[in-house]
Amino acid sequence: MVSGKIILSANKKGTKTANSEYTFHISSYDTDGKVCMYEASFKNPGQTKSVHYHKFITETFTVLEGEFYFYVGKDEYVLVPGDSLVLPPNTVHGFRSKEPNSRVMIAFSDSKNRDDFFIELAQIANGEIVLNAEELEAFYNRYDQYNGPF
Repeated sequence: MVSGKIILSANKKGTKTANSEYTFHISSYDTDGKVCMYEASFKNPGQTKSVHYHKFITETFTVLEGEFYFYVGKDEYVLVPGDSLVLPPNTVHGFRSKEPNSRVMIAFSDSKNRDDFFIELAQIANGEIVLNAEELEAFYNRYDQYNGPF
């Protein structure tokens, strides 16, 4: 018999920084990392694009509100509500919000602990965890994220 899992809005977790909020719509723990989905909201336009790639993760984005700059390889795109982007493993990419109060849905496949990545990233952004450059690189790599410059 096939079964499913209902995730009620009251039971969803997330994390916050001064400029962003992530809602965990489908936790990586709900699917043993097969798929996970997060809504990211940004109060202010982004200042950096955090260019990176993943060796194993496929990442998708759908803009819900506002506009976003997306960087894929050496190309730049502006995506608006309803636009989506699919990034297979080993694709260099980055993004940042273009307008205040922008929201994007981000989904990952093959990422068993992505919730932990966003929780720890918020702790770093909030100053709760302080890492030197080597520790920061190890943090990102632990979650299949390899940062540029490229």
